[in-house]
Amino acid sequence: MLAYIVCEELGLELRDVRVVAADTDLTPVDLGSYSSRETFMVGNACLDAARKLRELIAATLAEDWGVAKREIVLANGVACATSDPAKHAMSVKDAFQRAETRHGTLGSVGWYQSPKLGGDYRGGTIGASPAYSFTAHVAEVDCDPETGVVDVKHIWVAHDCGRALNPVNVEGQMEGSAYMGAAEAMLEEQVYKPATAGHGFGLHDGPSLLDYRMPTSLDTPELHSIIIESVDPEGPYGAKEAGEGPLHPSIPAIANAIYDALGIRCDRLPFSPPAVLRLLRATDARAQWRRARAQIPAYVAK
Repeated sequence: MLAYIVCEELGLELRDVRVVAADTDLTPVDLGSYSSRETFMVGNACLDAARKLRELIAATLAEDWGVAKREIVLANGVACATSDPAKHAMSVKDAFQRAETRHGTLGSVGWYQSPKLGGDYRGGTIGASPAYSFTAHVAEVDCDPETGVVDVKHIWVAHDCGRALNPVNVEGQMEGSAYMGAAEAMLEEQVYKPATAGHGFGLHDGPSLLDYRMPTSLDTPELHSIIIESVDPEGPYGAKEAGEGPLHPSIPAIANAIYDALGIRCDRLPFSPPAVLRLLRATDARAQWRRARAQIPAYVAK
């Protein structure tokens, strides 16, 4: 994503950019890549650095060509002046070399700090939420009231990610997030030894994390990504996050689908067959289901 931003700003191709994973020997200390901040936070810093470099190149070409700096465009590997592109044009590579001849080795540093959003109390200046994304999920499930088995067939994910800088990557993030949410809803569980187990209290009630179930490709529902684009004024080129927002709604969407099918509210994870059966027995939802099914005409029931 960072390479995409540099390419867009400087008119380069992806093969022209190499992203180096840095550490504190090379860069200042950073809080890390979490809370869906990579595209937004680092992207803004990367955009700031690229724009500084572009300004230097544009100023060099404007001076050489006798045109206004605002007329210089870097795009698709070409640097040109919009007032007379036939006369004033060269490759971006040559433009870089011309600027380097004039100014020495080219380099740029960018940064981003989110605007102040809180009050004057401690921690109020962090500006942790400069943009908000929005997500809606729809889940389709098959439920067996006799066994408590719930099979998630489809999940539709609609996510507002701002401007989708790379739609394929955004779809992958959305599908991966929905997968994680469905996994939490249906399978993932950490079981601990009960307090009566004496010294074993607090330990996993299983030999290892190999017993921690996660969905395979056979367990994963069909995932349908729907990108909802907007332009966020604070994000790089209007982009926002797409990494964590699409995860959370999977769980309540599946829970609501179960409620629609069986009339029970699953309020603890995971929605396993034993948990579903306990709720069915507690609410006698199976009897309600049988009564409702008995009222369906035979041709519809088939």
